[in-house]
Amino acid sequence: MEVVGRSRAKVIIESHLNESVVYFSDHVRILKCNPYCTGVSYLKEHGVYQWIFQVNDPRENPITAVFFVTQNEEHLDSSGIVPAGPAAPEEPLPAGTISGRCIRWVNASKVPDVPLNEKNTFIGQANTRICLYHLDSQRTEVHFETDITLDFELSFPLNLMPEGILKFMTEAIMSKIMQQATESMLCQVQNDLCCIASELNASGGKIEH
Repeated sequence: MEVVGRSRAKVIIESHLNESVVYFSDHVRILKCNPYCTGVSYLKEHGVYQWIFQVNDPRENPITAVFFVTQNEEHLDSSGIVPAGPAAPEEPLPAGTISGRCIRWVNASKVPDVPLNEKNTFIGQANTRICLYHLDSQRTEVHFETDITLDFELSFPLNLMPEGILKFMTEAIMSKIMQQATESMLCQVQNDLCCIASELNASGGKIEH
């Protein structure tokens, strides 16, 4: 049974666009902010990242989801995409000025041949867009969107339920978990960037006697 989970979140962080892009480009660091991520690594020989997520089913049995994705980055200029929310850039941008970046995690076209723990382990598909929009010299608006697809094998007694009802329930639960995880990630990002800014501010200047 194929199920799809979706999460959407938006946050404004106290960080210039350039610093925000550097932070969000660190694939491993961002994924480790997800409370359900138990492993993330770059498989150099395959040119992809491997994600490992684990949650418990209603009977508290662990379910492992594995994803293989690539990362790329796109420029968003002032004549192109603009923030979807009510916030808009507060400083006028000259034509052609880069007003944002979009970091994309795209499902790998081919699943690498790597050993997996097959018991309750499912290989899924993931696509994420992290769009970063310049607001002013100290703030960036972040739009974080993720779609995940998993193909579950139903076991007894779940396979006795009508698939349509089970699919609806599973997708609702999965989307709720994803939404909570996304919001938790962005809270951690806000904390990290605040700490980074504080450390940078504290290290500047000279001590007056």
